[in-house]
Amino acid sequence: MSSFDLPRQRRPHDEDGDPAVRGPVLPKRVRSSRPGVRVAIFGSLPSQVRQVRAWCRSGVPVDPLRALRVELVAGELVANALTHSASGQTGGRVRVEMEPLPGRLVGIAVTDDGPRVNRALTLPYLSPQADPLAMGGRGLRLVDRLSTRWGWEGEPGQPLTVWAHLDPYAPLPDTAGV
Repeated sequence: MSSFDLPRQRRPHDEDGDPAVRGPVLPKRVRSSRPGVRVAIFGSLPSQVRQVRAWCRSGVPVDPLRALRVELVAGELVANALTHSASGQTGGRVRVEMEPLPGRLVGIAVTDDGPRVNRALTLPYLSPQADPLAMGGRGLRLVDRLSTRWGWEGEPGQPLTVWAHLDPYAPLPDTAGV
């Protein structure tokens, strides 16, 4: 999966899609040049994570129970982008791609808007151990356990794409300690 140039949003939008707020209405489906690949751009509000999950559920060709793995991983990747990149700031966006891969796998890729201004640069990494009392820090652990493989592409300081390959038919792993 490759990184993408995201079109700049002219103005922030509100959660209810108020027509008084001008600018692109998000989420927005984007045509892919690759057959079978679904692409959409979502906004900076945390409520967009719910919409990403629904978008994945409607596009993955498996029963709803098996789609949960895809929904969860996509939601975690988008939540991380909103938390750790400029995508979570007013007017920010994330680009989400979902594609069928050989061997019944599903690929998910989330591209952010790049780093936040005046914040330390962060890159996706799997922490050695999750703090059981921490409020966060388990997202990539879940992605790691639920996917066959995952990684990221891009240059530090630029927009990054975090991707995962999932097998919706694989048995659920033990997530104790995540």
